[in-house]
Amino acid sequence: MAHPDRCDSLINALRRALDAAHAAATGVVADDASVGDGAPSSDPSSLPVERLEAIITLLATAPTIGAATPPGVTKGRLAALLSPEERRHAGRIMEWLDRAGVLVEPRSEAVRWREPRPLRGEDIADLIRRVQSVAREAA
Repeated sequence: MAHPDRCDSLINALRRALDAAHAAATGVVADDASVGDGAPSSDPSSLPVERLEAIITLLATAPTIGAATPPGVTKGRLAALLSPEERRHAGRIMEWLDRAGVLVEPRSEAVRWREPRPLRGEDIADLIRRVQSVAREAA
């Protein structure tokens, strides 16, 4: 039989993974979600302003977003555009895009985080301004 401490740590690790998956899929963090588990922070507020601008510009111009079938931003598509060190921020950046109102509204609330959502408008400077405003509020 497995040692009880090892079982507890395995259960806690599985629970953290499920909490993170649920948060990524729904944008909702469980009230009792584990925090401070030593995992790298998913808070992209540490990204320099210039890098956030570059990410938004990339989203607006990347063929993997605009020419995809169906077109639009998803967490996976966003993560694919980020550096390996920045990929952990994809979920939070998606939340910022959503709160900033730069993504087309989903056809239903149930698919908000599951279907690609095109950017609303082509004015990159306006997209950047709106996302930076939300990012500053979150910091």
